[in-house]
Amino acid sequence: MLNTKKIKVISFDLDNTLYDNSPVIAQAEKRSQEYLALEFRKQNQNYDINVFKKIRQTLFESKDISFDNLTYLREECLRRVCSVLQNSESIVQQATAIFINLRQQANIPKEITGMVKDLSERYILVSITNGNCDANNLTVGKYFDKHYSPQQGHRAKPHIAMYQTVLDDFQICADQLLHIGDEEESDGLGAKNIGCQFYLFQPFMNPECLQGSVDNFINTIQK
Repeated sequence: MLNTKKIKVISFDLDNTLYDNSPVIAQAEKRSQEYLALEFRKQNQNYDINVFKKIRQTLFESKDISFDNLTYLREECLRRVCSVLQNSESIVQQATAIFINLRQQANIPKEITGMVKDLSERYILVSITNGNCDANNLTVGKYFDKHYSPQQGHRAKPHIAMYQTVLDDFQICADQLLHIGDEEESDGLGAKNIGCQFYLFQPFMNPECLQGSVDNFINTIQK
């Protein structure tokens, strides 16, 4: 149960918390892969997306903390995939740029926008994400005071680094921070590790229940 009287800062996860991330990732990956396939054909090389996926998974499972930064992981993966090409670094950077640009084009439902706007009038809002979507580029970005991600050098959730930085930045105690996210493993465990409050919010598990998810959270935080 939340201790709502203590809350001063609310941190939001982004992917699948404020928007449905599946179509965003699908489109970004599709366009990036199309570009890579074209560049390989230009140099009479065959491109195999399965090689990309295998290398990406190997790097992700390596436990190298530098790969908490998913943009860096993507670039390193692409460097290996594109090593047979001329001007490979330029191609790596362009393929990454295509992905990251489309990664920002998330559609945030009006129900979520209204909820975030209302909360921003009562609490300090920040975002804590493991992904490479920059909350400043979202339509709700204006309601947030600060944004935290491994792209800034932080460790990824469930590590406490980003949570601790929020506590330090706003000079609050752990129980004065409420983190809202869709995953128990990263969001929930990270909140537990630092000792802040946590609310599991999964509005896109079933799109038909979006308004119900918003209403349930609002009712909970108003108690």
